[in-house]
Amino acid sequence: MLSPVSFMFIAAGAATQAKGALYRFKPSRTGQSPSWDGRENGISPRDLTSPITDKSFWEGRYALCELTFENSKGERLVMNDAIVAISRSKNIVTTQMVGMNGTVKEYINDGDYSLNIVVGVAAVRDGAIVDEYPADGLRELRAFLDDNEALSVHSEFLDVFDINSIVVKSFSVSQDTASNYQSVSISAVSDEEYNIYSTDY
Repeated sequence: MLSPVSFMFIAAGAATQAKGALYRFKPSRTGQSPSWDGRENGISPRDLTSPITDKSFWEGRYALCELTFENSKGERLVMNDAIVAISRSKNIVTTQMVGMNGTVKEYINDGDYSLNIVVGVAAVRDGAIVDEYPADGLRELRAFLDDNEALSVHSEFLDVFDINSIVVKSFSVSQDTASNYQSVSISAVSDEEYNIYSTDY
Protein backbone atom coordinates (compact mmCIF):
# COMPACT_ATOMS: atom_id res chain seq x y z
CA MET A 1 0.00 0.00 0.00
CA LEU A 2 1.42 3.35 -1.02
CA SER A 3 1.81 6.11 1.52
CA PRO A 4 -0.24 9.27 0.87
CA VAL A 5 1.20 12.04 -1.24
CA SER A 6 2.00 15.21 0.65
CA PHE A 7 3.65 18.32 -0.71
CA MET A 8 6.46 20.74 -0.12
CA PHE A 9 7.27 24.19 -1.41
CA ILE A 10 10.47 24.14 -3.39
CA ALA A 11 12.08 26.30 -6.03
CA ALA A 12 10.91 25.24 -9.46
CA GLY A 13 14.45 24.65 -10.71
CA ALA A 14 15.21 22.28 -7.85
CA ALA A 15 12.07 20.27 -8.55
CA THR A 16 13.03 20.00 -12.19
CA GLN A 17 16.51 18.77 -11.26
CA ALA A 18 15.08 16.22 -8.84
CA LYS A 19 12.75 14.90 -11.52
CA GLY A 20 15.58 14.77 -14.03
CA ALA A 21 17.46 12.42 -11.72
CA LEU A 22 14.77 9.80 -12.40
CA TYR A 23 15.65 9.62 -16.07
CA ARG A 24 18.27 7.18 -17.29
CA PHE A 25 20.43 8.42 -20.14
CA LYS A 26 22.49 6.18 -22.36
CA PRO A 27 26.22 6.96 -22.49
CA SER A 28 27.14 9.20 -25.38
CA ARG A 29 30.16 7.04 -26.25
CA THR A 30 29.64 3.39 -27.08
CA GLY A 31 32.97 2.65 -28.78
CA GLN A 32 36.53 2.51 -27.50
CA SER A 33 37.95 5.52 -25.64
CA PRO A 34 40.48 7.61 -27.60
CA SER A 35 44.16 6.86 -27.05
CA TRP A 36 46.61 9.61 -26.08
CA ASP A 37 49.72 7.56 -26.83
CA GLY A 38 52.24 9.42 -28.94
CA ARG A 39 50.85 12.88 -28.16
CA GLU A 40 53.27 15.57 -27.03
CA ASN A 41 51.32 16.52 -23.92
CA GLY A 42 49.28 13.98 -22.03
CA ILE A 43 46.26 14.75 -19.87
CA SER A 44 47.19 15.18 -16.23
CA PRO A 45 44.13 15.27 -13.97
CA ARG A 46 44.19 17.32 -10.78
CA ASP A 47 41.93 17.58 -7.77
CA LEU A 48 39.74 20.63 -7.25
CA THR A 49 40.27 22.59 -4.06
CA SER A 50 36.60 22.07 -3.15
CA PRO A 51 33.80 19.97 -4.66
CA ILE A 52 31.50 21.82 -7.06
CA THR A 53 28.45 19.72 -6.27
CA ASP A 54 28.38 17.62 -3.14
CA LYS A 55 24.82 16.41 -2.42
CA SER A 56 25.61 15.56 1.19
CA PHE A 57 26.65 19.18 1.87
CA TRP A 58 23.18 20.46 0.90
CA GLU A 59 21.18 17.88 2.84
CA GLY A 60 18.91 19.61 5.33
CA ARG A 61 20.07 23.05 4.21
CA TYR A 62 18.08 25.84 2.62
CA ALA A 63 19.71 27.54 -0.33
CA LEU A 64 17.14 30.33 -0.21
CA CYS A 65 15.25 32.08 2.58
CA GLU A 66 12.17 30.49 4.06
CA LEU A 67 9.09 32.66 3.55
CA THR A 68 6.20 32.45 6.00
CA PHE A 69 2.63 33.63 5.42
CA GLU A 70 0.28 34.10 8.38
CA ASN A 71 -3.37 35.09 8.00
CA SER A 72 -5.68 36.87 10.44
CA LYS A 73 -6.78 33.52 11.93
CA GLY A 74 -3.21 32.72 12.97
CA GLU A 75 -2.79 29.97 10.36
CA ARG A 76 0.73 29.73 8.96
CA LEU A 77 2.18 28.51 5.69
CA VAL A 78 5.95 28.06 5.45
CA MET A 79 7.49 27.94 1.98
CA ASN A 80 10.89 26.26 1.95
CA ASP A 81 12.16 28.20 -1.03
CA ALA A 82 10.68 31.41 -2.39
CA ILE A 83 12.24 33.89 -4.74
CA VAL A 84 11.19 37.47 -4.01
CA ALA A 85 11.89 40.58 -6.07
CA ILE A 86 11.00 43.96 -4.60
CA SER A 87 10.88 47.50 -5.94
CA ARG A 88 9.85 50.87 -4.54
CA SER A 89 8.97 54.22 -6.06
CA LYS A 90 9.04 57.58 -4.29
CA ASN A 91 6.03 59.86 -4.48
CA ILE A 92 7.32 63.09 -6.04
CA VAL A 93 5.31 66.04 -7.34
CA THR A 94 6.93 67.81 -10.31
CA THR A 95 5.98 71.34 -11.41
CA GLN A 96 6.96 72.94 -14.70
CA MET A 97 8.15 76.55 -14.47
CA VAL A 98 7.98 79.02 -17.37
CA GLY A 99 11.42 79.92 -18.67
CA MET A 100 13.16 77.08 -16.85
CA ASN A 101 14.51 73.81 -18.14
CA GLY A 102 13.37 70.77 -16.27
CA THR A 103 10.91 70.81 -13.38
CA VAL A 104 10.74 71.77 -9.72
CA LYS A 105 10.48 68.63 -7.63
CA GLU A 106 8.64 68.34 -4.35
CA TYR A 107 9.46 65.22 -2.41
CA ILE A 108 6.33 63.84 -0.79
CA ASN A 109 7.06 60.41 0.72
CA ASP A 110 8.07 56.85 0.00
CA GLY A 111 5.60 54.64 -1.86
CA ASP A 112 4.70 51.05 -1.07
CA TYR A 113 7.07 48.23 -1.85
CA SER A 114 5.98 46.14 -4.82
CA LEU A 115 6.74 42.44 -4.44
CA ASN A 116 6.92 39.70 -7.05
CA ILE A 117 7.10 36.29 -5.41
CA VAL A 118 7.68 32.99 -7.20
CA VAL A 119 7.21 29.70 -5.38
CA GLY A 120 6.96 26.12 -6.57
CA VAL A 121 4.83 23.36 -5.07
CA ALA A 122 6.14 19.81 -5.41
CA ALA A 123 4.46 16.49 -4.61
CA VAL A 124 6.29 14.42 -1.99
CA ARG A 125 5.97 10.83 -0.79
CA ASP A 126 8.11 9.48 2.08
CA GLY A 127 10.37 12.53 1.90
CA ALA A 128 11.13 12.15 -1.80
CA ILE A 129 9.75 14.21 -4.68
CA VAL A 130 7.45 12.06 -6.81
CA ASP A 131 6.15 12.47 -10.32
CA GLU A 132 2.58 13.46 -9.38
CA TYR A 133 0.68 16.71 -9.47
CA PRO A 134 0.74 18.56 -6.07
CA ALA A 135 -2.97 19.44 -5.97
CA ASP A 136 -3.19 19.56 -2.15
CA GLY A 137 -0.30 21.99 -1.83
CA LEU A 138 -1.75 24.26 -4.48
CA ARG A 139 -5.13 24.31 -2.71
CA GLU A 140 -3.49 25.28 0.58
CA LEU A 141 -1.50 28.09 -1.04
CA ARG A 142 -4.60 29.32 -2.87
CA ALA A 143 -6.49 29.61 0.44
CA PHE A 144 -3.92 32.16 1.61
CA LEU A 145 -3.83 34.02 -1.71
CA ASP A 146 -7.65 34.29 -1.83
CA ASP A 147 -7.75 35.91 1.61
CA ASN A 148 -9.14 39.44 1.34
CA GLU A 149 -7.11 40.70 4.30
CA ALA A 150 -3.46 41.59 4.73
CA LEU A 151 -1.05 38.69 5.29
CA SER A 152 1.74 38.82 7.83
CA VAL A 153 5.01 37.76 6.22
CA HIS A 154 8.45 36.87 7.48
CA SER A 155 11.77 36.06 5.85
CA GLU A 156 15.34 37.14 6.42
CA PHE A 157 15.25 38.91 3.06
CA LEU A 158 12.07 40.90 3.80
CA ASP A 159 13.33 41.80 7.27
CA VAL A 160 16.14 43.81 5.63
CA PHE A 161 13.48 46.10 4.14
CA ASP A 162 11.21 46.10 7.24
CA ILE A 163 8.39 44.40 5.35
CA ASN A 164 6.20 42.37 7.69
CA SER A 165 2.77 42.67 6.08
CA ILE A 166 1.57 42.45 2.49
CA VAL A 167 -1.63 42.61 0.48
CA VAL A 168 -1.89 40.20 -2.46
CA LYS A 169 -2.89 42.04 -5.62
CA SER A 170 -2.91 39.10 -8.02
CA PHE A 171 -1.41 35.72 -8.73
CA SER A 172 -0.94 33.65 -11.85
CA VAL A 173 -0.59 29.92 -12.44
CA SER A 174 0.32 28.26 -15.73
CA GLN A 175 -0.20 24.51 -15.85
CA ASP A 176 2.80 22.43 -16.80
CA THR A 177 1.60 18.90 -17.54
CA ALA A 178 5.11 17.61 -18.13
CA SER A 179 6.33 18.20 -14.59
CA ASN A 180 5.82 17.23 -10.97
CA TYR A 181 5.57 20.72 -9.58
CA GLN A 182 3.43 23.80 -9.99
CA SER A 183 5.02 27.23 -9.99
CA VAL A 184 2.96 30.20 -8.79
CA SER A 185 3.73 33.89 -9.39
CA ILE A 186 2.37 36.32 -6.81
CA SER A 187 2.12 40.09 -7.09
CA ALA A 188 1.74 41.98 -3.81
CA VAL A 189 2.33 45.35 -2.12
CA SER A 190 3.64 46.08 1.35
CA ASP A 191 1.17 47.16 4.00
CA GLU A 192 1.81 49.26 7.10
CA GLU A 193 -0.32 50.11 10.09
CA TYR A 194 -1.44 53.71 10.28
CA ASN A 195 -2.94 55.85 13.01
CA ILE A 196 -5.23 58.48 11.51
CA TYR A 197 -6.30 61.34 13.76
CA SER A 198 -9.12 63.72 12.99
CA THR A 199 -9.02 67.41 13.92
CA ASP A 200 -12.75 67.86 13.28
CA TYR A 201 -14.83 67.63 16.42
